[in-house]
Amino acid sequence: MDSNHDSSSSNGLETSMNTTNGNNKIYHRHSVHQIQKLEAYFKECPHPDDTQRYKLGEELKLKPKQVKFWFQNKRTQAKAQIEKTVNESLKAENMKIRHENEVMQEALKAVTCPPCGGPPLGREERGLNIQKLRAYNAYLKEQLEQISNLLNNNGGHSIPNINSLAYRQGPSLYASTSSNPHLSYGTSSNHPVEPPILEREPYTREHINIAQPTHQHFQPLSQMEEMMMTEAMVNAVAEISRLIDIEEPMWIKSSIDDRLVIDQANYEKSFTKISRLKSPSARIESSKEVVVVPMDARDLVDMFFHTEKWERLFSTIVNEAKTIHVLSKDTHSQNFSQLMYEQLHILSPLVPPREFMILRCCQQVEDDLWVIADVSYHNVNVGFESLTCSKRPSGCLIRALPNGFSKVTWMEHVEVNDKVRTHRLYRDLLFGGFGYGARRWAVTLQRMCERISLSSISVIPTTDNAGVVKTIEGRRSVMDLGERMLKNFAWILKMSGNDDFSQLAETKSSGVSVSVRVNSEAGQPMGLTVCAASSLCLPVSPLQVYSTLTKIETRHQVYIPAAVVTGFVTGTDHRNRVNILQIPSATENGAMRIIQDSFIDALGGMVVYAPMDLNTADAAVSGQVNPSGIPILPSGFIISRDGHYSTSSELEDGRDCNKTLLTVVFQILASGPNLSGDLQIEESTTSVNTLITSTIQRIKAMLNCNEDK
Repeated sequence: MDSNHDSSSSNGLETSMNTTNGNNKIYHRHSVHQIQKLEAYFKECPHPDDTQRYKLGEELKLKPKQVKFWFQNKRTQAKAQIEKTVNESLKAENMKIRHENEVMQEALKAVTCPPCGGPPLGREERGLNIQKLRAYNAYLKEQLEQISNLLNNNGGHSIPNINSLAYRQGPSLYASTSSNPHLSYGTSSNHPVEPPILEREPYTREHINIAQPTHQHFQPLSQMEEMMMTEAMVNAVAEISRLIDIEEPMWIKSSIDDRLVIDQANYEKSFTKISRLKSPSARIESSKEVVVVPMDARDLVDMFFHTEKWERLFSTIVNEAKTIHVLSKDTHSQNFSQLMYEQLHILSPLVPPREFMILRCCQQVEDDLWVIADVSYHNVNVGFESLTCSKRPSGCLIRALPNGFSKVTWMEHVEVNDKVRTHRLYRDLLFGGFGYGARRWAVTLQRMCERISLSSISVIPTTDNAGVVKTIEGRRSVMDLGERMLKNFAWILKMSGNDDFSQLAETKSSGVSVSVRVNSEAGQPMGLTVCAASSLCLPVSPLQVYSTLTKIETRHQVYIPAAVVTGFVTGTDHRNRVNILQIPSATENGAMRIIQDSFIDALGGMVVYAPMDLNTADAAVSGQVNPSGIPILPSGFIISRDGHYSTSSELEDGRDCNKTLLTVVFQILASGPNLSGDLQIEESTTSVNTLITSTIQRIKAMLNCNEDK
């Protein structure tokens, strides 16, 4: 070959290029085995990093540069093939449209006027009608603009685009002066947000106007839309049922790890390929996992149908879920179908969330078996700014087992557009399938079902340290409060909806993301809150990090020292606990306690805590107060595998290369509910940035990994 562009040869062999010191190009022909391994790896990870290329080359006896050139050439070839396929598809579609236009034009020649039976309107009459319609359309646009301007001048509202839905909710804080544009601090907003202008002068109460968000209702579906949705769901249920039952050759082991993934060649032979992402950077994520959970199958199906229960079940994955339209609902058989919006997240400000508009359908196929299918649907008059991911038929089979248990077979099949390059810390996690794969859903489902089961028991188990909690109601209250704290903590990591102060020099240099929002809902301290988060990689295992952060004896070396007052196990793993802690140094008049909830599973864990005054803590442990009304401001740590999979040779050599991705998050209340006095946002930002940076240094010191890896 005389080109460094890769192309498949007739005998299945390919070459890569090296350059000698004399600038002579030397080509190396790869073996069939090498090509097969490289092709399989490319399907899952078309952009391997230096470490992955080195290990792949070591396994295949290739130099890293050879592997690098092969992947470069393969990406070029794949891009050209995709462009060719898209062009051919567009040409065929264009020919079809032209033919339809010709047929319609011939049909129009024979059209008569219904009222008089005479010939149709001439070109001049049709042109006049079109002019009238355009003039009326311009008039409506002018009216809309006038109303929007009126609202903007009298309360900070604006009318959102009528073609979009207001998914996000929450109060917004606007700072408006004669010289500055609008500043938006809040959990979310339906308006375009201007970047904040930071000044040295303090923010005062007069600068601030709290505006309520505008809401928009989904337009009723037409009969045609409902028919299209029904057809899409029927096909999705059929595909899910077939895919889960089929084993090899449809499901094969990943070339990167031991996950079961869909063989795309076999998939395209058996199912209609619908690709919504035409970009060459698009890739496919697929996986399957089986888990047994301690929950009745009917109760589990019910949680899939109600978005509030769905958010509770997967609070560390699902950032937001909304039912847009219920198409059908049969309570008795639990057959239902609905259109819903869903936002998923990784729990780090370095990774943007994924958004889906999906059709969810549940069908009871046997007395003890249900199929739940999700599939992306983009034909309704609702959309996102840019489509970055699309869900092919995905979902699960739920089979009822004796004694209130359920067997769940979960599968995920998603198209992802990696046009925006994934942050290097989370690249292996996402490409390795641990980020949004079936294993993460299954592990989370198992842990939450165990927690729900333990929170509903009628007797305090012997594994608990009941302490000051005397009743089962008090135990349930503490567990519910801990669960709500975990959910609130996961929600605040969606920092894109708040004002980002990461451009400050002191935060930018340290890699700390800072945001500001206003709390005005029950369950959170009222006022202006500053939140800071930072993610890093540690060269130790997740379990070692978790043990260090949860060990009471060494707690004072990382954050606030405390002693256990009461504690309850929240899962079959006794390391998963919710505790009430006492701060020893607190005075009698200002006694403080801490509620801490922590868990560890196969993919990582969380350690979350929030301070409470003594009266609030007593109310929580008494069981006489609804936990949802207790204000908490959680901070804590998110622990995750880095997504790297140790090869058999590494394990044989005693080299477990698993590392930990750690996200540290702190929140402070910068101002009370009245937002009175000076709002020293920059000072609060600097304070929380210093706190998070010093905490990270202490954690590194405890783990003997002061050097960044």
